[in-house]
Amino acid sequence: MSDPTDGRLGRQVVETLGTAEVRDSDSLFVEAGLERVGDGFHSVPELARGRSYELSVVCAGRGKIRLSVALKNPVVQTLDCDGVTFRQRLTASAATVKIDGDGMKGAAGMVGWRLDKVKK
Repeated sequence: MSDPTDGRLGRQVVETLGTAEVRDSDSLFVEAGLERVGDGFHSVPELARGRSYELSVVCAGRGKIRLSVALKNPVVQTLDCDGVTFRQRLTASAATVKIDGDGMKGAAGMVGWRLDKVKK
């Protein structure tokens, strides 16, 4: 059974990331998603080697998540589920990059991510 606050928190995350307004014609948009913190998120987007991207992550609820991005220089960050957007610029060193967000003990709520190409 889903928690009724999941819907409210999910809407908050989507609004903060601006993913509801993304159009297919947006050439900079790569991908986005929304999951329960307890489920975590796992993505392996195909990226253009040497191209720069911006990863945005928002967690709304309580507790913290651990974000890890497997790159040549891995990024590991602990984020609060406070509804504030975390942004990280990435440069793809390989065709695929693994992005994971996992809830830490006691964390609950919704987490969303958005990946966009950076304008040249």
